[in-house]
Amino acid sequence: MSSTSTRVAGTAIRTRQSSRVRGRSWLLVQQLAIGLGIVLVWWLVYALGWLSTDILPSPLSVLVQFVLLAGSGTFWVALLQTLATAATGLVIATVVGVALGLVLGLAPPAERATRFLLDLGRSFPVIALLPVMVLILGTRFQMEATVVFLAVFWPVLLQTIYGSRRIDPVVRDTTRAYGIRLRLRFLKVLLPAAAPFIATGVRIGASLAILVAVGIELLVRTPGLGFELGAAQSELRPDIAFAYLIYAGLLGLGVNALLERLESLVLTWNARGDVLEVQP
Repeated sequence: MSSTSTRVAGTAIRTRQSSRVRGRSWLLVQQLAIGLGIVLVWWLVYALGWLSTDILPSPLSVLVQFVLLAGSGTFWVALLQTLATAATGLVIATVVGVALGLVLGLAPPAERATRFLLDLGRSFPVIALLPVMVLILGTRFQMEATVVFLAVFWPVLLQTIYGSRRIDPVVRDTTRAYGIRLRLRFLKVLLPAAAPFIATGVRIGASLAILVAVGIELLVRTPGLGFELGAAQSELRPDIAFAYLIYAGLLGLGVNALLERLESLVLTWNARGDVLEVQP
């Protein structure tokens, strides 16, 4: 009887795995089809001359510049500069946002008292602060990292607050009733409950950090991918500008994929579908 149950369980597991593989393969086919469709529409618009070549270059010319940039030292330096700015702002925002979010999440009165400020902060356009930050800090790395921090801080903070609220009231009361030490409650109860939400906030913040970093470089002309993109536009080279734009998108996609992989390795117990993502 036990061997039969084992075979049935093994068959069910293999069936589920096969179903997941087929589902992922079909999803990949759909994504490739959509990508090819976008390129086809792009080529048709270019071929029919609906837009000037100064605005929309041909897909082939963009592909050529995309390949050439990969062998350019200037491109790699700009990529590392953008990545350094985004990473610095993200790390600081994660440390501050997680610490403050855990405190507010565990103290509902404090969270209610600051809710207006939280809603105001998450709704405020960070780019509007750019002229002020330039006047205070100048066009330096510190200014870029500060603006990225201000943009990324809110999604990390809000996700941490929601995660700290996830603790079952029965579990919280039980740990208090048994006199479990605060440090142990923090490590064994609070962090496991809040960690999936924190990871989601960091992933949202990582993509936002790269977006804001490129935007700052484009507007303020500080070194990075945004600066090179703006320079290509000024030189009337939309093919190079599009290539830099695609690389910026791929950078955000790659960072997000890396964080997802790290999350799946660290939070192996977490069912990702249960995590609520709160957009900034």
